[in-house]
Amino acid sequence: MLSLFAFPAQAYYDFDEKLHLAYTQILKLKLDEGKELLRQEHLEKPGNHLTLLYENYIDFLKGFISEEESDFISLKKNCAQRLKIISKDKDDTSSPFHLYVNAEMILQEAMLKIKFKEHVSAATDIRKAYRMVEKNELIFPTFILNKKLIGFLHVMVGAVPKEYHWLVEMAGMEGTVPQGTSELMDLFEHLEGTPYTCYRDELLFYLGNIHNSFAKNESHGELLLERMLPSTVDNPLIRYCYANVAMKMGRNEDALKVLTVPMNPDGVYAFHFLSYKTGLARLRKLDYSGEEDFRKFIAQFKGKNYLKAAWQKVAWISFLKGDQKMYHEYMLKARESGLQFVDEDKEAMTEASGTDAPNALLLRSRLLFDGGYYKESMHEIAGMPLDSFPRYRDQLEVTYRFGRILQKMKQVDKAMEYYEQTLKNGSTSRYYFAANSALLLGMIYEERKDFPKAKSYFEKCLSLDNHEYQNSLDQKAQAGLDRIRSAE
Repeated sequence: MLSLFAFPAQAYYDFDEKLHLAYTQILKLKLDEGKELLRQEHLEKPGNHLTLLYENYIDFLKGFISEEESDFISLKKNCAQRLKIISKDKDDTSSPFHLYVNAEMILQEAMLKIKFKEHVSAATDIRKAYRMVEKNELIFPTFILNKKLIGFLHVMVGAVPKEYHWLVEMAGMEGTVPQGTSELMDLFEHLEGTPYTCYRDELLFYLGNIHNSFAKNESHGELLLERMLPSTVDNPLIRYCYANVAMKMGRNEDALKVLTVPMNPDGVYAFHFLSYKTGLARLRKLDYSGEEDFRKFIAQFKGKNYLKAAWQKVAWISFLKGDQKMYHEYMLKARESGLQFVDEDKEAMTEASGTDAPNALLLRSRLLFDGGYYKESMHEIAGMPLDSFPRYRDQLEVTYRFGRILQKMKQVDKAMEYYEQTLKNGSTSRYYFAANSALLLGMIYEERKDFPKAKSYFEKCLSLDNHEYQNSLDQKAQAGLDRIRSAE
């Protein structure tokens, strides 16, 4: 890249019109167009160090989306060179962008390191960025973009799994998910009308992912969907994020509507996860044409995550069509493909490592429930005696599923009885049903302002070990405890 050659001695940071456009196009994954604008900027203003940050965005987004080792290596190499160039400007007080650009690039590399399991190095980078952001806040307290990094870091620190809390404490970092979320939401409002209004889509991407992982308040989700909808037309990242939030809220039809609106692919970096999400949205309404979307994702994606999950979904479609032979063949592909890093792949691997096919009634009920089709989900299992599900796992899932459906249908007290039953019967199992029942009971009591009981159930969730979705459920329980501390 041109900008990796030597800069003149008098460097500066100028978020001018061309960089504004370059950033906007990069965030829409029009990476080549963004790169060309940055090249022009460098030729016209060779001393503008801010080009380095947006070049780093390009490398980061490629590595984050593709999950290819070669892109990760390129990011690390180029980021080191960019940081070296910036380090020649020793005066931290010359511009609020100096420490900001350093911290942003270090954080981007840290996020990729987490994806590629370089956890210790990532933790070191996060601590370094945290200190830079703190210092920049002291020197330039009115620099609004610093708030983006502050909020994001507070969420990251608050989301650290419990086995790594010692590392956070040792590094002297503080933050919670609710704190960081509130800061990012406030910043979204305050950016309107500033020179950095274009950063609102990036904030929506963060807020959408945070909501998808930790949120309990559906009104926040409604607000996010309203804010994201206009950008789904031409921004693949926001389209993906919108689908995630909508599907989490049981608004499968809204997600599918957005996912299937044609988007001009010219000049847009391929984002294959959209195919996976489209397949999942179709499957959740028992539309088996979603198999084509899963197969498209499997054929085109060169990374390692969600491949097991995609083959699992293809296997489920065969199973629900009555083809047991192909179910087992596709589950073998699930076992042999990709990695076990994200929860969906871990779940697929657990199923692929067993010999039993799922219970068809429970599978249909689960899929319909996840799509927000609650009456149809209940219809699949209503009236079925518990002893018609002889397997222990299925018995746990039946009571858990009744609880989930009844809660969504506003029969909360009855739902709580089923959650209690699931927690009692499954607290020593490796399945996630008991832990999530404890989490949901905690959230119900939190909603009722019964904070002592809410706290006891969040702590119960955290006390259950060696089950599916361990890290994500622990993070949600910890976020619940953090919310209670803030409310008390």
